[in-house]
Amino acid sequence: MMYPILKKLVVLVYASFVIVVLVELRELNRSRLVESLGNEVHPAAASINEGEVQEEDHSSGALYFETYAGYRARLQIQESLQYGAALKKMHDSAFNAREGYYESYLDSLPIIRDDIKDFGKKGCKDIVYKKSPLKVSVVMNYHNELLSLLLRSIYTVIRSIPPDNFHEMILIDDASNLTAHYDLTLLEGLLKQLTVPVKQHRFEENVGLIFSRRWGCQQATGDVVLVLDSHIEVKPGFLGPLLEVVERNYKNIAAPVFDFWDTFKDSYWTYDGNTLQFDYYLTWMFGNVKRSTVPYRTAAILGGAFLATKQFLDEVDYFGAGMEGWGSENIEIGLKSWYCGGEVLYVPCSRVLHYTARRQPIVHGDRKKPRNLNLNTGIVAKTYFTDEMYWDVNKLYLFDVDIQEKMSLINATKARLRELQCDKDFTWMRQNVMTNVDSYDGETIIAKELSDLEGKMCLSRKSVDGKLRVVLETCYGLSLRPIRDSARLTIWTDLRLYDRQCLDWGAEGGLAYFGCHYEQGNQGTFYNPELKAITDISRYQCMVMDLAAGYMVSKPCKDLDNLAAGYEFIPMQFKTVYNPVALERQSYQ
Repeated sequence: MMYPILKKLVVLVYASFVIVVLVELRELNRSRLVESLGNEVHPAAASINEGEVQEEDHSSGALYFETYAGYRARLQIQESLQYGAALKKMHDSAFNAREGYYESYLDSLPIIRDDIKDFGKKGCKDIVYKKSPLKVSVVMNYHNELLSLLLRSIYTVIRSIPPDNFHEMILIDDASNLTAHYDLTLLEGLLKQLTVPVKQHRFEENVGLIFSRRWGCQQATGDVVLVLDSHIEVKPGFLGPLLEVVERNYKNIAAPVFDFWDTFKDSYWTYDGNTLQFDYYLTWMFGNVKRSTVPYRTAAILGGAFLATKQFLDEVDYFGAGMEGWGSENIEIGLKSWYCGGEVLYVPCSRVLHYTARRQPIVHGDRKKPRNLNLNTGIVAKTYFTDEMYWDVNKLYLFDVDIQEKMSLINATKARLRELQCDKDFTWMRQNVMTNVDSYDGETIIAKELSDLEGKMCLSRKSVDGKLRVVLETCYGLSLRPIRDSARLTIWTDLRLYDRQCLDWGAEGGLAYFGCHYEQGNQGTFYNPELKAITDISRYQCMVMDLAAGYMVSKPCKDLDNLAAGYEFIPMQFKTVYNPVALERQSYQ
C-alpha cells in the first residue's frame, strides 16, 4: 500500500523541482535579455542607428534592418528559446495542450530559416515582376502568440519586403496575458533595435481579431496594406505578384496562397487551386481550379493574408464594422471588392507558410460563444442581401435580435456603397463568380420543411453513436429548435439540411446525413406524393421510423402496409413547395 503513495510523492517532488527550475531560468533569461536590449550599439552599426539603410552583413549575420545589438539580442533570444525547448520537451503534453502547437519543436527552430518548403509552380521563378513604387504597411495582430512564431513572422516578413517598398509594420497586441506569456515582454526591447519603422500598440482589454485588425488598417499610412496572421513564414519574392494585382485595379484584393504545416505530423498541404465560395446562408464551399502561375478568381479569401490598397479600404470603410470576435470579415471584404468593381484573386506565385494548431490558440474575443459568428453573419446578410433573403437566412441563425444594436453601422455601410455606386448584388455574384453555388431557395429548392401530416413534427437530425441520424422533432416555430435542422428537397435530387448535409441511404444501421456530393447515387432522394413517402433514387426503399432506435431507417416500399413490429411508417408532407412542377416530375407516373 505504501508503494503507490511513495511513487506519487516522488512524482510530486520532481514536478515541483522542474517548475522551480523553469521559473528561475525564466527570470534569469529575462534579465539577461532585457539587459542586452539596452542602448549598447556596436561601432559597426553606428551608421544604421543614424537611419541609413545598408546591405545585409553576411560576415556578422546581422540583417540590414537591425542594429548589431539587436542582432546579438535576437541570437540570445533564439538560444534561450532553444534551451527552453529542451525543458518543454520533458512536458510536451502540458505545453501542447496549452497552445495547440508543438511548442518544444517550434522553439527549437531558428528564428529565421532558409529551408522553408516551397510548393509554388516552377514557372513562378521565371516570371520577372516590374519594380513597384507602392509603399507597404504591414498589419499583424496577435494574442498570446508563441514568441518563436511571432518573431519568425515579423522577421521573415520584413526581410522579404524590398527596402524601397517597406513603409511600416503595425503590430497590435490584443491584450495578451503577459503573466502566462512573459516572454512577449521581450518584444518591445527587440523592436527598438530595428532600423525600419515598426509600431507596436497594445489593447489592455481584449477587443477581438476583427476590431484590432481593422484598427491597424486604419492607422496604416502606406499606399497598400498587407494584413497577415502572426504564425506564418514568408520568403523573398512573395510581394511582387501581389502588388501587380492591385496595380491593375486599386479595388482588387490580392491574396497569397497558404501552404499549411502541421508540425505534430510534420506534414504539409497546400491551398493552391482552391477557391472559397459561399451560398446565401453564408455556408463555405471550396471550389477548384487548375493549378498554374496565373492569379485566379475567388469569391472570398481565408482572412489570414491579403493585400489591398489604402485608397480602396478607406473608400469602403475597411471591413468588419460592428462585428465582434472573428468570422465573416473575410467574406465582407470580398463582397465589397466584387460589388464595387474589383476582383478578389488568389496569387499562386505568392506563398505564405501557415503554421497549423491542433486547436485555435489565438482567442481573439469570446470566440467560444456562437453569438459572435451569428452576429457577424447577420451583419453581412443584412448589408449585402435582399430583405427577403435576409429573413429567410435569419430563420437559420436566429440573429435578428442581436443585430438591432448594429443597424446604424449597417445602414451607414449600405449608404456608403450606394454613394460609391457599388451596384453589383448576390445574383450577379452567382452568375459571374460562383456559378456552381446554390442560389436563393426560389431557384434551387423544390420544397422544404418536411413534416408529418399534422405539421407538428419535422424531419431533423440527431447525433447517435457518431452519426447524424434522421429523426422527427417539434417543427420550427413550435419550439426553439433552429430551422437549420429542417430538410429541403433540391433540384439536385437530394434531401439536404441547410449546412450541406445530405440524406444518405447507404449508411450502416439506418439512414444518416453526410456531406452532399451532388451526384445522386446513394444520396438520390425522391418524394412520392401518392404514398406521401420519402424514397431512395430507385424508388424501392422508403423511410420509416425504427421505434426502438428513435430514428429513421429504410424498408422496402412494398412493405409499408405490413411492417414488422417495432417499425412505423409516418406519412410526410412539405410545408412549403417552391416548384410544384419539379415535385410532380419526381413522383410515380
